[in-house]
Amino acid sequence: MDATEEAGGRQNEFTVADGSRVSIVLDRAETDGQIDVIEILMGPGGGPPPHRHPYGEWFRVLEGELTMCEEHDGTIVVTTTLLPGDSVWVAPHTWHGTLNLSEENAHYEVISVPGTMSGALREGGIRVSEMDRNHPPLEQMQHIAARWGIEFWSGPTDLPPLPG
Repeated sequence: MDATEEAGGRQNEFTVADGSRVSIVLDRAETDGQIDVIEILMGPGGGPPPHRHPYGEWFRVLEGELTMCEEHDGTIVVTTTLLPGDSVWVAPHTWHGTLNLSEENAHYEVISVPGTMSGALREGGIRVSEMDRNHPPLEQMQHIAARWGIEFWSGPTDLPPLPG
């Protein structure tokens, strides 16, 4: 069964606010919250706002390019661009962001430890089968994120312009 099928009555494919398609490959419920695995297909210019959370994440690029950002001296800056096969660990509580600065899609996977992202996606993501529905308002999304330990960056950034 793949991530687009219903498993136990729960759909595993979502779209998020930046338009990325996100699939839950391994749900936190299957590992007692120890880990989860998420696959993301992000279009050009996509990516969540810089943020941090109490869980670590391991990113591995499958196709395209994924640009990583981190906080340095009080500003979010680009730190590296990952290519297919490249991976990086982001420790818990680290300010970071992921961007697609290329003109092509970025396809990558994320393993969160402990598993948290699948829970946040199920609560705040839009199920692909319900895409005609509007996304929850920004204030509601911030409350959902906070319940899952996600805090968004409000300080300065020095990031290149996004394509498109």
